Amino acid sequence: MGERRKAERKDLVYYSRVSDTISGRDLGNLINITPEGAMVLCERPVEADKVMQLVIELPEGLASKTRVQVDGKSLWCREDVNPEFYDVGFAFTNLAPEDAEIIQSLVENYSFNRERGYEGF
Repeated sequence: MGERRKAERKDLVYYSRVSDTISGRDLGNLINITPEGAMVLCERPVEADKVMQLVIELPEGLASKTRVQVDGKSLWCREDVNPEFYDVGFAFTNLAPEDAEIIQSLVENYSFNRERGYEGF
């Protein structure tokens, strides 16, 4: 599968919880994110091409709200390195501009740079 994302993925040192409000399902932990999409480490597989209302919990003090809600479409699902989990790629379909700014702040404050280490604070 070719890479089509516009922004570089940034792995996070803070693993926000992610859930789906449509099913009420707790999906798992946010692994990396861009304003275009995210990868979530899930406890159960997610079928491809499934539209979900994702709720991403935010670190305390990052923004004036405690979570971001966005529609996301699952693009792929594969077994994680740990076979008890699944990596799921989501594309965001309706991210509000103010939520895109919050996500950018999350990336800037909680990302891990493989060459330099932790980039936040």
